[in-house]
Amino acid sequence: VISNGLVLDKSGNKMSKRLGNAVDPFVTINKYGADATRWYMISNAQPWDNLKFDEGGIIEVQRKFFGTLYNVYSFFALYANIDGFNYSEETIPEGKRVEIDRWILSEMNSLIKQVEKNYEDYEPTAAARLIQDFVINKLSNWHVRLSRRRFWKGEYSDDKVAAYQTLYECLENISIIAAPIAPFFMDRLFQDLNVISKRSVASSVHLTDFPISNSSIINTDLERRMGLAQNITSLALSLRKKES
Repeated sequence: VISNGLVLDKSGNKMSKRLGNAVDPFVTINKYGADATRWYMISNAQPWDNLKFDEGGIIEVQRKFFGTLYNVYSFFALYANIDGFNYSEETIPEGKRVEIDRWILSEMNSLIKQVEKNYEDYEPTAAARLIQDFVINKLSNWHVRLSRRRFWKGEYSDDKVAAYQTLYECLENISIIAAPIAPFFMDRLFQDLNVISKRSVASSVHLTDFPISNSSIINTDLERRMGLAQNITSLALSLRKKES
C-alpha cells in the first residue's frame, strides 16, 4: 500500500474541522470517482511528500487524462464498429506499417519499459505522469490526429487495418500499465476492447501479465525526430495565436 504524507488544503495548511478546510474523502470519491481522485493524488505528489489537495485538480484530471483517453477509445470504437474490425486479421508486421505507427509503437514500448522500472522503484508518481503525457500529447494530440483520414477511408486496406491494430495495441497496453493506479476505469477499457477481439483469455485487466517491452521496436532516432517535429509545431501554433 502506497499513501501520501499529510493531505493539506490547497494553501498548504493542515486540514481541520475547526478551520473549516477539511475535505470528506467519501463525498469527494462519490462526486469525482475513486480513479480520478486516486490518479490526482498519485500524479501530483510523491508518496513521501505532503499533498496540497485541490478539488480543481481532480476536475482537471477527469477532463485532461480520463476524458482524453475516453475520447480516443470512442473514436476507435466508432470506426471499428463501422468497419467490423475485431483484430481477426493477421497482425501486420511493425516494419510494414507507416512511420506514424512505427513511432507510436516505439513510444509505447519505451513507455512500458519506463513505467515498469518506476513501479519496481516505488515511483508511482513518475509512472502516472509518463502515462498521462503519452495519452494526451502523443497518442491523442499527435498519432490519432494525424491518422484520422486513414480511418475515414472507404476501402478496408492494409493501411487501414494497420491503423486499427496500432491504436488497439496502444489502448490495450495503456489499460494494463495504468490499472494499478486506476483499477476500475482501466478494467472497463480492457474488457470493452477484449470482448470484441478476444485476444486475451483473462476476464479482467488485473488477471493479465504486465506487457514486456519489445526493444526491437524502439527507435530512439525516430522518437527524437518526431519530438522535434512536435516542438516546432507547438512553437508555430503559439506564435500564430500570439499574432492573431
